[in-house]
Amino acid sequence: MSDYYHTDPVPESLPLFDHGQHAKATKAEAYKNALPLMPGRMAAFLKVLHDAGRPGLTREEGGDALGVPQNCINSVALKILREGLAVETGERRKTKMGATAAVMVHVDHLDGVAGE
Repeated sequence: MSDYYHTDPVPESLPLFDHGQHAKATKAEAYKNALPLMPGRMAAFLKVLHDAGRPGLTREEGGDALGVPQNCINSVALKILREGLAVETGERRKTKMGATAAVMVHVDHLDGVAGE
């Protein structure tokens, strides 16, 4: 007889859906591993942002200037914005993918910026 109608119980039952628990754990682990890099990336991004002057940068442009992917810059940019070291001006520029992205400007270059 074939094994098609095999009736022994399955040794381990895995859930079909984990409701994002694995993704949450992976994201938390990645964040924990990135924390030691945050101060250096923050300082480097602030320098690049300051050097950009009044035109500012998008997160993508900042990542490109530092040679890192944008996802490595997003948490750094958010921290810089929350600490008041830069503002989003309300301006938007096209990304490589054709979407538009918010422009950030260092606080040293805020003369007449809408987002201040």
